[in-house]
Amino acid sequence: MKIQNDCDAHVELIMFVVVLKNISRLCGTKPIVTVNKQFPGPTLYAREGDRVLVKVVNHVKYNLSIHW
Repeated sequence: MKIQNDCDAHVELIMFVVVLKNISRLCGTKPIVTVNKQFPGPTLYAREGDRVLVKVVNHVKYNLSIHW
């Protein structure tokens, strides 16, 4: 069993920009909510002991929630 000390951990700063993006599928186009212009949004990677700070900038006209 490895004992984690504070020197092994780090702080990860992540920014999510939420916008609508027009996506074309099967001859149709519709707007979908994207995170950093991706759908699904980006994957976060962290190790035990890390501190993850996420700033979310919402540019869509309604409230949203992000789950992990």
